[in-house]
Amino acid sequence: MISIRRAIVGLFTIGMVSACEDAPTAPYSRLDFTPQSIVTVDPTLVTFNSASCAMTNTSTGRVACSWDIGNPGSHVLNLWAEAFVTASYDCVNPKNGRIASSEARQLRTLHQSFGVSATSLTASNQQLPLVALINDYTGKMNKLNACKGNQVPQSVTWSLDYWDVSVITVAGTQRMSCFASDNTNGCLTL
Repeated sequence: MISIRRAIVGLFTIGMVSACEDAPTAPYSRLDFTPQSIVTVDPTLVTFNSASCAMTNTSTGRVACSWDIGNPGSHVLNLWAEAFVTASYDCVNPKNGRIASSEARQLRTLHQSFGVSATSLTASNQQLPLVALINDYTGKMNKLNACKGNQVPQSVTWSLDYWDVSVITVAGTQRMSCFASDNTNGCLTL
């Protein structure tokens, strides 16, 4: 069964504006949300024939996902594929080229499809939007920068920490089902 926290994360992602999908994301943690409503978890909502995500480029952080989901009831669903990736990098002083610190930051990327009702939901190597280390915040927001002060991120490598492919009903009782790389959030796994 899926956790309430995971369900809330799903509800939040559904409400995101798809136009922002290609924008770089700020630091994010899977555990940043608190329950605000209840979703009925129904692992029989759809049939996950397969689902997977993989990092296709460790220098850019590119992730691609594939899925084959049976929706025999033709439910109107919102579908998303998300991945949590970690950037490992050095913060370098641009004046002398010295490494000031080595850092790691987890970021999230997301692909969404709204109002799908086909009896078979499939995708093959669907590219998720690229994430980016942001280092140009100013003022009060500068604490979100990848590096402190005038340091710049260099030697960035990416790794895939977690992924899931999830669906949730659009109308009526909120029902949800997901397939993921691990069962941390209660999703179905291999």
